[in-house]
Amino acid sequence: MLKKTILTFTLILAFASMVSATAPLTSNEIERVIATMEKLEPYMDQMETEMEEAGSHNTDVFDPDMMKKECALIYEYSAQAKKIIKDNGFSAQTWPETSGRVLKAFVSIAMEQEQSAGMVEMQAAMAQMDADPNMPPEQKKMMKEQMNSMMQTAKAMMQAPKADIDAVRPYFEKLTVAVD
Repeated sequence: MLKKTILTFTLILAFASMVSATAPLTSNEIERVIATMEKLEPYMDQMETEMEEAGSHNTDVFDPDMMKKECALIYEYSAQAKKIIKDNGFSAQTWPETSGRVLKAFVSIAMEQEQSAGMVEMQAAMAQMDADPNMPPEQKKMMKEQMNSMMQTAKAMMQAPKADIDAVRPYFEKLTVAVD
């Protein structure tokens, strides 16, 4: 009886933690992320410039946690940035998680909207390779496979959960302004 109770309790805790880990984004969270990003813009620009000048901006676009990591960096960037984030109700833990999810959903929506333009560009690049008489057929085939693989990998890595995309979609225009 005790083993069953412990097992049941363990399963309930495991299920509860899974549910809380994937709780849907709320309008309040999304709006606070947008407000925070708008206020953080000068700090984000300054941080990016400093990192580029130092050669330390090493963003891996194929890292599924890239957005979360980038948001964590701005939290630690300066006391002013940290204050802005805290004043908008986020902590060192909730800011990267929440803003990362919002931004990942934003990128997923943008990719969905830009997919046709990207496909046209990729097809044009492939047509240009096909027309190149100096490139051996084996090399053309290999490059096409690599391009297709990279596009599929990027798309898979940046795809946000449907619930996050649905929650963020009404805020797409506001986020576009906030991230520009």
